[in-house]
Amino acid sequence: AAFLLAACSLQAAVPSVNEIIDRARATVGTESALKELVTLEIKGMIRPTDPKVPEVSIVIIARKPSSQRLEVRMDNLVESTILDGDQACIVRSNLEQDATQMRMLSEKELERVQFNTQQFFSFYEPDFKNGEKVEYAGIEQRRGVRCHKLVYTHPKGMKLTRFFAVNDDSLISTMTDMGVESVEIGEQIINGIKFPESIEYYDNQKMIHTIEIASIKVNSPLPAGIFEIPKAKSE
Repeated sequence: AAFLLAACSLQAAVPSVNEIIDRARATVGTESALKELVTLEIKGMIRPTDPKVPEVSIVIIARKPSSQRLEVRMDNLVESTILDGDQACIVRSNLEQDATQMRMLSEKELERVQFNTQQFFSFYEPDFKNGEKVEYAGIEQRRGVRCHKLVYTHPKGMKLTRFFAVNDDSLISTMTDMGVESVEIGEQIINGIKFPESIEYYDNQKMIHTIEIASIKVNSPLPAGIFEIPKAKSE
């Protein structure tokens, strides 16, 4: 009887998925601060673990619900991924030679960029409106911390697994459906929202690179046409 009571008590102590998400969101900011985030601008550097791989600068500009411009630059080479609602493209430019190539993203690529953009503003909330689901997958030791494991599944195939600390509700790491794990390091508070100072990325527990964040702007005016898809040059 005592064993059964203990088992029932343990089961009752497991919070619901909504409770886990609500507590995790509270570690990032108030509900009003999170919901009022409309635009985001992040600048930083991608520093590979392999010294043979060059470092690149990165600029991410995003606007709720589905606009993003990602620019990756190495010397005079710039690759820009531009999302504007239901269309997206990649533009590769050589600034020294004034040469540019552009192609529209495939449907699968577009879906992935849309999904990634949504993550900037969701703060762990599933996109129920578009059919995303989340399920509780138990308690698991992750990076030395006991974590609640939540699996997010999007109807278009994308999947994320998030690990939230049992003891303080914070996000410990995120695993993509491609097996890449991201770990947020440090913190900085911008407009009442907690952002990391850097993000480490791992593949099979081996660090592949780190994004060092130099600056973050929240809800700042954006240049006109920043998400505009360029027109292809006629031959």
